[in-house]
Amino acid sequence: MRKLFVLVSGVMMIVLFMPLSSTYALPDAQKIELEASDGLVLVGDFYRPASEEPVPAVILFHMRQGRRQDWEKLLPVLVDDYGIAVLNVDMRGHGETGSTADWEKAETDVQTWIDWLRAQEGINPDAISLIGASIGSNLAIRGWANDPAIRTAVALSPGLDYFGVTTADAVEANADRPLMLVASRSDRPSGGDVVDLFNLTTGDSLVRLLDGSQHGTQILSGKNADWLMQAIVQWVILQSQ
Repeated sequence: MRKLFVLVSGVMMIVLFMPLSSTYALPDAQKIELEASDGLVLVGDFYRPASEEPVPAVILFHMRQGRRQDWEKLLPVLVDDYGIAVLNVDMRGHGETGSTADWEKAETDVQTWIDWLRAQEGINPDAISLIGASIGSNLAIRGWANDPAIRTAVALSPGLDYFGVTTADAVEANADRPLMLVASRSDRPSGGDVVDLFNLTTGDSLVRLLDGSQHGTQILSGKNADWLMQAIVQWVILQSQ
């Protein structure tokens, strides 16, 4: 088993990854409308790279008061640079999904999206991961915990409890499964909560603490953004093998 704790400071780092796309041009997407358990129409975008072989896939969950477009910088890295399929969704109460926020139902929506993605042609159903930001990361962790076939979750600025969506119980019950946690050290409560969550893990897990106080998808616009996006995608690829 392996556990990694990484502090990222302002020092220059050499990262031996492939170069990122020079521009953040979004790939073409298929708009998806999917009925939730209560009849609400969930809306998302599906990006499927051209490949003769089934590809790994991720689902993206944005922050509270956010929308799926908040992932615009990470999308081309996943799809164009690394050939990973992406389902990028608007959570209930947000974006085109609309209605009102209901975090208990939102957890059920996570499984609805997972089931849909798993059934798509060209997707490796055994190589699906979840990535979230803020409360979206709490939902990603709970979705990962609820579905043992999900390979890993990547959580940007998770908390122990956001609006009743808890994570410690989910992580503790799945302590030996792969999990990546990311937060800014001065972001409260997430900067401390990720350490608490990491300490609950016993398997292949990783926590990255960055300088500053940026939260959720805001981290993807920070000084370590390119390096972090590479690290996220490499983690997903590693866990999908």
